[in-house]
Amino acid sequence: MDGQRKLLIIKMDALDELHEADKVAQVVGQAGAGRVVAHTVVCEQPAEAIAAAETIMPDWIHLIGRSDKHQLIFSRGEEITGQCSRISLLKKLREAAVPLTLVTLNSKLDDSDLGNMGRLYAVIGMEKGYNPVASRLFMPRFYDNICRGQTLSDAATIAIENMQQEVVQHGGMPSLCFNHIINPETFMFLPEIVQ
Repeated sequence: MDGQRKLLIIKMDALDELHEADKVAQVVGQAGAGRVVAHTVVCEQPAEAIAAAETIMPDWIHLIGRSDKHQLIFSRGEEITGQCSRISLLKKLREAAVPLTLVTLNSKLDDSDLGNMGRLYAVIGMEKGYNPVASRLFMPRFYDNICRGQTLSDAATIAIENMQQEVVQHGGMPSLCFNHIINPETFMFLPEIVQ
């Protein structure tokens, strides 16, 4: 993977009360300066998310919004504006954005995610399901690490170690699904920065 990467931040919760989109864009803008361009869109329906992926053609997508065990929920605060199957949306996003290799979301992952990854290198969610505080604590740290050239495995491990007490306090741990076509211990989403 060479060249500039595109991150698509999809706010499935239009209000994003924890300002996760802003924090992720800020971290990526600083750590990935000149190497990653972040685009943020608000989507209240699954079709809007797919259209954004088709237009932007991102390398990775960060989904911000609520979920239950199998459904991703599009909303404006408490008002639900749409919902769809997690697996179905991931498949459609994968088909819409050819370069897509990494998806992160605030949802429980299970064996069906691993079986439906296709060409995605990694899908990262939350171990026990929807947990906005744990996601808000983990994702910016993870992105900072991958933008600084760490391997996917190291980026996740270090982000988890740096927030362990906070995550335990809020009851959530990240869940990582890596495709067998990569070795997460050696694969770098962005090449290491040479000082």
